[in-house]
Amino acid sequence: MVTINFSMCYHCSFRMLGDEWTVKPEVMTALESFTCVMYGQPKEKYINVVRGKLLRSMVGENEALTIRSKVDLSKLPPCKDNLVPHINRVNHRIAHFKRADQPSFWHPAPTDREQGWEKTKNGLEPIWSCRPILPPSLVDLVEKTAEEIDEDDPDLEIDHDLLHDDELHNEDTMY
Repeated sequence: MVTINFSMCYHCSFRMLGDEWTVKPEVMTALESFTCVMYGQPKEKYINVVRGKLLRSMVGENEALTIRSKVDLSKLPPCKDNLVPHINRVNHRIAHFKRADQPSFWHPAPTDREQGWEKTKNGLEPIWSCRPILPPSLVDLVEKTAEEIDEDDPDLEIDHDLLHDDELHNEDTMY
């Protein structure tokens, strides 16, 4: 019975998407919680906590994240600052679909606040994050990692073409 009530909560939240042009806070909270479930953490409600737990499990509980850490970032959920604009973009599209039977209706521009899109010289682009991509603590880590690379091999040159060669990447590759 708990499983049925559990999934009904999410079902109702998904059905509420697109009812309005902005996502209600309770729907946003439920979708964040659902994302936690998708990543195998049904008891968590906050995606950033899940992200931290999964990252710690990849790195090792008492280990520091370094250039040598075997971390597959594709296995991590998005952080909340990335999840929110994604949900906003989905809501915007679903709101259009829910009104498809109406010949004409008012709608905000996709670039309006909380719609998840921005206008660029090339057209519309998704807003990928509500805030800067890297928090200051990770900027420091990236700088430290770059210093480690320089110390290990100062003549090391990165072959960017090789990094982006699709034939070299498979499911077993750690990034």
